[in-house]
Amino acid sequence: MMRRLVLAALLGLVAATPTRGAEPASPDRCATTPAMTAALARLARPSAGPMTAAHRGDHSQAPENSLAAIEAAIAKGADIVEIDIVVTRDGTPVLMHDQTVDRTTTGKGRLEDKTAAEVAALRLKQRDGLLSHEAPPTLAQALALACGRILVDLDLKSDRLGPIVEVVNASGMRASSLYFDSDPAILARVRGMDPKARLMVRLMPDAPLAELLRITGGAQVVHADPKSLTPEAYRAIDALGLRVWLNSLGETDQRLALGDDRGVTALLSMGATILQTDAVVAMVARLHADRGQGSTPRR
Repeated sequence: MMRRLVLAALLGLVAATPTRGAEPASPDRCATTPAMTAALARLARPSAGPMTAAHRGDHSQAPENSLAAIEAAIAKGADIVEIDIVVTRDGTPVLMHDQTVDRTTTGKGRLEDKTAAEVAALRLKQRDGLLSHEAPPTLAQALALACGRILVDLDLKSDRLGPIVEVVNASGMRASSLYFDSDPAILARVRGMDPKARLMVRLMPDAPLAELLRITGGAQVVHADPKSLTPEAYRAIDALGLRVWLNSLGETDQRLALGDDRGVTALLSMGATILQTDAVVAMVARLHADRGQGSTPRR
């Protein structure tokens, strides 16, 4: 199964590469499928109901940030897959949450000190510690797998942004991807490289939304938490028609998996319209019930 996923991703990359003399492929071509047209319309309309974001893919049975985890998130009905991006020494963006490869792979050391070939020789670890057959995928492979099938949140773990923006646009995933970093200056640099890039800003208690957007030049989603999402902050977000991203990670997810959705209900009441989760199946089922009913907060 894993080999088929990797092969599919590689074939997608080949198919997406323009032939010599052909017009350059559209950086937004992955947004043209019926599934993505509908997903983007929902993303732009918070009242269409809450959306599920799979944290590092669905890594309940596959390594985090792997092609298998992305495929599982798609199969289980997630709206968005969140992946983390680091850039190798020779300029290849790769999926990895940590700055080192120690925790999730057979290797040791900082990923940014390794070449793409060295990273490709590693193998990802399962949650139970067993090894998979998959190497840490490149961003190009991950986006080829997601193309036309699921929205992607790019959690930037590197300030080497040029290779990342280049891969996103070459993959056709520009309109289907959100760049995220807690530092608005990083997102402003992304905007400078691609004025049409879609962004998710990080709301902080001491960083008013207006100031964030002045730095970044606009955004599609606001990543918040219960402390920063004050009633005043929510009203500012709502006035702009933006979605609110909150995390259900940890205890809320654990309780949800056991059938207790009170934590999710509390997050929705705060104004959440995207919930990032490790309990993908349970969250999809829970939020599906809210679709079509709107997501107006109970503030």
